[in-house]
Amino acid sequence: MRNAITAEWGKTWSLRSPWFCVVAAVLLTVGMATTLANDFRYDVAQGRLPGSATLAVLDPLTQAMQLGQLALVALAMLVVTSEYGTGMIRSTLLARPRRRDVLLAKTAVAAVAGFAAGLASAAAGWAAATLVLDDHAGTGEPVAACLRLAVIAMLACMFTVAAGFGLRSAAGTLTTMFVLLIGLQLVDPRIGQYLPAGAAAAFASGDGVHHLWVFAAWTAAAQLTAGFLLARRDA
Repeated sequence: MRNAITAEWGKTWSLRSPWFCVVAAVLLTVGMATTLANDFRYDVAQGRLPGSATLAVLDPLTQAMQLGQLALVALAMLVVTSEYGTGMIRSTLLARPRRRDVLLAKTAVAAVAGFAAGLASAAAGWAAATLVLDDHAGTGEPVAACLRLAVIAMLACMFTVAAGFGLRSAAGTLTTMFVLLIGLQLVDPRIGQYLPAGAAAAFASGDGVHHLWVFAAWTAAAQLTAGFLLARRDA
């Protein structure tokens, strides 16, 4: 497995597109967090909110990370669908006949990249929002909050790899993950808390660790399904 992971790591980071995705994730998160924090400051300045009003930094950061996370989803998607698009997946499976090893190796690369880039995005977004809010920044635990957001980004990337193997299409994978991670937040919260989008949002806000297990269960189910399909379908 170490050789498989090393090979996938080298293939991924030898291209420019994954690096662009990481940069895009950080910039999108910082930009959105800054915008939302600035909107709050503007409302205070216009008298729509009391002069002593504060905003928890986690509130704009969570929304900002949902946008930045899409860039990380695109990164994880490219780990799989780029090979299906070029036909290189045949060479990969020929070099590594145990197909589940390929799935695990690509998942490991996406997980590490998602966690590291997610943590960097969350930390940068927290710093930017705090700077803009200034005296209006509410109290919070930045380390715990950023780690929660990084874990969500990691699981989202692992979920995306599984979806990529199942759908074999960049457009289909990206659309599916957008619906699962963002679109399903429109569902009634009583049901949404058991769906990926609602569980991820609830865990990000610190609303109990059981929401993490819901999201992790969806990710594990997707991984098992991807492994089943990969072992039984032609390349």
